[in-house]
Amino acid sequence: MKGFKAKASFVLCLAVFAASCIFCPPAPAQSERIEIKMGTLAPRNIGWARAWEDILEKGLIEAASGRVSFKTYYGGIMGDDEDYVMKMRIDQLQAASMTAQGTRVICPEMAVLSLPFILNSYDEVDFIRPKMYPIFDKLFAERGFALIYWFEQDFDQIYSLARPTDRLENLPRFRFLTWYGVVEEKTLEALNVRPVPINAPEVPSALRQRVIDALIAPAVWVVGSQTYTVIGFVNPIKIRYAPGLHVWSSKAFDRLSAKEQASVLATRNTVLEEFIAFTRNANEQSLAALARYGMKVVEMDPSDLDAMKKATRPVWTQLAGELYPQELLDTVLGYLEEFRSLE
Repeated sequence: MKGFKAKASFVLCLAVFAASCIFCPPAPAQSERIEIKMGTLAPRNIGWARAWEDILEKGLIEAASGRVSFKTYYGGIMGDDEDYVMKMRIDQLQAASMTAQGTRVICPEMAVLSLPFILNSYDEVDFIRPKMYPIFDKLFAERGFALIYWFEQDFDQIYSLARPTDRLENLPRFRFLTWYGVVEEKTLEALNVRPVPINAPEVPSALRQRVIDALIAPAVWVVGSQTYTVIGFVNPIKIRYAPGLHVWSSKAFDRLSAKEQASVLATRNTVLEEFIAFTRNANEQSLAALARYGMKVVEMDPSDLDAMKKATRPVWTQLAGELYPQELLDTVLGYLEEFRSLE
């Protein structure tokens, strides 16, 4: 009888162990190699791409205990930001480095950062970034993604082909590109401009074919895309802050151990800071290079700039409740008021 009970007890323990193996997901194998296929619109071999490889990619590999490797698809060959989101959802890509346009698919609430003239300087960005990370981390996770890095394109400028955009009253005469989403569309409409929608990979050819004759963009993109050969004028007003994002699918991020995940996110305070410093310097150098190339820098009259800010200010509240809750807008404005009171 005792032997029977011992045998039954052994069988029961074995059954419990087997059930635990079935119903409890195994922890990631520490020796498992993880290939991260990443899409980006950035052209290969330009400054951004080199900085990604030399700074962020190396930092992420080290933080993940050397278990990850990256295969990067540059220059939009895997599509645009919307395509990256779709391909991450079906595991064709595991990561993407995207412009803020991609956030309207994953996290439209992040559009609050790109409202016209809401942010005025990188000092303001650096003040609110650590305060806003927890909010955006949660929103991304709820949609099946991990926000690894929030960096930036630039404070974007206005470019035009044959005529300057230095007078507010002249803006409606231009055919402005729009590819950035509803915030850009509403901004242009507030300025009485009828936008021309074009997908991001098609913008250089649209400029060369003069389908459009003005656009809002970062200087580093104008240099990297070589569209400076057809653009004649730049108005360097900081019409919008344009964040950039490095995002993984949650499925890919969850293949890391909890310790490795924490180590990866900790690089926001190390290698990401180095990367941001590099890109900001590159943006400044790119704008200077455009002037040296022969692009004419046109300054907008302060009264026209004030009028532009007033005309676009209603966009902030128009989109509250559509892209982001009013509470989120109030949170950003509260942090900005706090920072500006310290100046």
